[in-house]
Amino acid sequence: MDLFALDLFNPSAATQRRSRAVDPWGLWRPMTDPSWVQSMSVWQPHSAVSRSEDGKLNIRFETPGFPRDRLNIELSDDHSVLTVSGSMRKETKADEAGEAGGAQTQRNPWSSVEERQFSQSYRLPRDADVESIKADYEHGVLAISVPSKGAVALPQKRTIAIENKDPPQVTE
Repeated sequence: MDLFALDLFNPSAATQRRSRAVDPWGLWRPMTDPSWVQSMSVWQPHSAVSRSEDGKLNIRFETPGFPRDRLNIELSDDHSVLTVSGSMRKETKADEAGEAGGAQTQRNPWSSVEERQFSQSYRLPRDADVESIKADYEHGVLAISVPSKGAVALPQKRTIAIENKDPPQVTE
């Protein structure tokens, strides 16, 4: 097996390739894929989903630098999907050279713009109590709590009667 043709991201492809002439990029092929490069430029907050012992669903987002008013939590019309989104734009202007107390301050000749956007959706369980969803934001961490109604609140199986619409048969 040619070590330079070994693709750690797709091991089965390494056994199919016997010559470097077929795929000269080998291991570096995924890094030349435009979708891989694009995925590296998209910022996503770290999120974790857990379920507590009482059945409550807990979703936690680490959103450093986001003010609370730039975050949004939405519930779909059918109450089955919870979407958390946010957008932020922060500009840093170039500083002018100045003197503070007789000492020359460090001059920053660069200005920068930082934009972050994200959107993540979660399908809620059927027993979720959507009327009691709560969200807290503290020190850049958004915590969402979705309580459970329990198994008794789930729709129960039922039988539906079938009407007979056939005309009555006439016997002679």
